[in-house]
Amino acid sequence: MKIIVIGTIDNKGGAAQISWELRKRLKADGHSVSTFVRYRFSNEPDVFAIPRKRYQDWLVKLFANDLRFARTGYIFDTKEYKEADIVHCHNLHSNFFDLKDLVRMSREKPVVWTIHDLWAITGFANDSATLRHPNKKRFLLYLWDRTAALFRAKKKIYEKSRLRVVAVSDWLKREIEKSILGHQEITKIYNGVDTTMFALRDRNTARAELGLPADKKIIGFGLKGLGSSIKLMESFHGRNDVHFAAIGHDHIPARSNLTSFGFVAGKERMAKILSALDIFFYPTQGDTFGLIAAEAQACGTPVVTYAVDALPEVVAHEETGYITEAENVEDAKAGIDRMLDLSKTERETMSKKARERVRNLFDVERMYREYISLYERAIKEKDSPFSGQGLRKKG
Repeated sequence: MKIIVIGTIDNKGGAAQISWELRKRLKADGHSVSTFVRYRFSNEPDVFAIPRKRYQDWLVKLFANDLRFARTGYIFDTKEYKEADIVHCHNLHSNFFDLKDLVRMSREKPVVWTIHDLWAITGFANDSATLRHPNKKRFLLYLWDRTAALFRAKKKIYEKSRLRVVAVSDWLKREIEKSILGHQEITKIYNGVDTTMFALRDRNTARAELGLPADKKIIGFGLKGLGSSIKLMESFHGRNDVHFAAIGHDHIPARSNLTSFGFVAGKERMAKILSALDIFFYPTQGDTFGLIAAEAQACGTPVVTYAVDALPEVVAHEETGYITEAENVEDAKAGIDRMLDLSKTERETMSKKARERVRNLFDVERMYREYISLYERAIKEKDSPFSGQGLRKKG
């Protein structure tokens, strides 16, 4: 197969990691993959940065419209597009893609669109926390509010397009089914974890290599929910047997009981850090999947997280971790205390369950096979009649 991939970034960030992993496996199996992105960090010859002018971002802010000022129309004239059997879109926000191009693309080629956040089905929001607090945060800083108009514009585009939409969790699939994309074919394919890389390792060896204390309970946390993570650290004040490890924070204030790893480049180092932890705290306010939570469990590290969005799918309460009331740090600490008090046997049982569950549900090979199946079906059905109202949903 010859595949065109379109997304915001080629190989950095959660959505890009999934796209990149899929790309690598496709190429390894002999398929041709050409990738078009706004931000290009790799040196691969078949990854192309979409041309941009500086004034485009100003136009987006001035007209409060991130749908119409991109220059993606040139893709239609490329050799890669003309020869492609299928187009696979990932994140299409960040002012680089003219959403109207979906109409033409989806009439000329089968189009698969993996939805990684809520931008596609809302006027402006990219996560559920933004929807709950619309004045607190905007994914794009417009000069004025055109949320309703953008929502209507997206709806009109989708009504003229035929898309095979992929949701990365059951929670997201339900949200899409009741949205302006609900008339399209919708399939759930969980994000995949490389369980050969994110695997059980000797914790003491990992700690020694990372310079982490061997005689303490170590709780790790990432970029999301920093306020909750700081509150959690404060709640353990005076506990000399507990240490914290921060992943992805370059400017977090220094503490005697904290090791900050800053930005972590490469899966090998990330897997080593996650393997060195006793618990990973993931206080997200909104998430369509939670890739790092799955990666931690693949390493045998239990996860404590909030009961928001798709996290109850990724973490099994009291089996592979602990799920608490949203934004309730006291409840999270209670769950962490319970897990820190587990016996060695109980801890090993939870660790094995966590890894086994990831291998059964979220293994990258399973994700790859499901995408291949979807591609093949989409290509086979590419000439089916188009009613102007998308594709009939499967199942």
